[in-house]
Parts: sequence; structure tokens; C-alpha cells
Amino acid sequence: MEVVRNAFQTFSAEGIDAALSFFSPDVVWYPIERWVDDSAYRGHDGMRRLAAAFSENFDDFRYDVHDIRAAEDRVVALVDMKGRIKHSSSEVSQQRGFVVSGFRDGAFREIRSFPSWHDALEAVGLA
Repeated sequence: MEVVRNAFQTFSAEGIDAALSFFSPDVVWYPIERWVDDSAYRGHDGMRRLAAAFSENFDDFRYDVHDIRAAEDRVVALVDMKGRIKHSSSEVSQQRGFVVSGFRDGAFREIRSFPSWHDALEAVGLA
């Protein structure tokens, strides 16, 4: 669970390049279903593209972790995604649930995004 918490905290504090050590080189990140761009981001280059999608639209983009729970061989992270809309003072915040799996050598291989905390908990049988 700490690997997941540290990955989100490192990304928020230092950016995607600093956080890549938590992502396996063959990682796959699946965004929420209604995401308008790619349906999956693969490898470290994919993680950079996904992070760029947010940094192009938000300043001070970060993940605030509220809770992390073990679910057998997976981890559920309950997170607020926060940022300030580019060139404005308007801050936005969205709750998201992430199911992280495929742990090996201090890194993980898969992240699935859910539009709510409930959806993520339900996906692993914890709702």
C-alpha cells in the first residue's frame, strides 16, 4: 500500500519523471471510460503523455490521497485530483478511485481509474 501512496505523493510533489520508478516499464494505465483521449496509456512514455494531458490544462495539478485499502493482491486508492485551470484562479477537484495491481520489485504494472470512490471499491468487492 505504501508503494501506491508514495507514487501519488511523489508525482504531486516532484512530477511524473520522479514518480516513474514506482511504475513498471510495462505499466498500463486505464483512464475512466468517458475519457476522450486514449483508452490505455502504456509504459513510461504513456505515463508522460497522460501527465501532459493534465499539465496542459491545469497548473498545480496533484493527487491528494484520502485512503488506501488492500484488496487481496490489489490496492484501492481513494484520491482527490486537484488543480487550477490554466490561466485562471479557479481550482477544481474531482474524486477518483484507482485500483492498482501487478506489484513486482517495488513497482506496479496496472492502474484502473474509476469515476468515484464507490465504483473503485465495488470493483474489488469492498463496497
